[in-house]
Amino acid sequence: MLIAAAASAATIAAAPKKVVTTKTVSGPQATADRWGYVEVTLVVKKTTTTVGKRKTVTRRITSVNVPVFPNHTDRSVFINQQALPYLTQEVLQAQFDPNIDMVGGATATSFAFQQSLQAALLAAKKV
Repeated sequence: MLIAAAASAATIAAAPKKVVTTKTVSGPQATADRWGYVEVTLVVKKTTTTVGKRKTVTRRITSVNVPVFPNHTDRSVFINQQALPYLTQEVLQAQFDPNIDMVGGATATSFAFQQSLQAALLAAKKV
């Protein structure tokens, strides 16, 4: 009986404890040449698992938003309607890798997206 109680206490002490937090981080507005600005906002889910004295932290990008993008002309709106969904999909697949594929025909938007994304990723790693 005493051995079973000790084994039960060890199992309880070794049970993993998980803490999940979600935070939104934004990159700065990056200039897309003469077309305007692009800003990337990331929603990051951070999971901290503690087993005994060992702590494991994982971060995952769950959502990518682009609240600011060039939309002053019909052409800009058309280009960004095509390019932004592709760029956000690339970020979700790559997670914390800033080296994403760019979109042909939306070069200025792609460069500005990458600049804002890199700053947002650095902020997300501090979450």
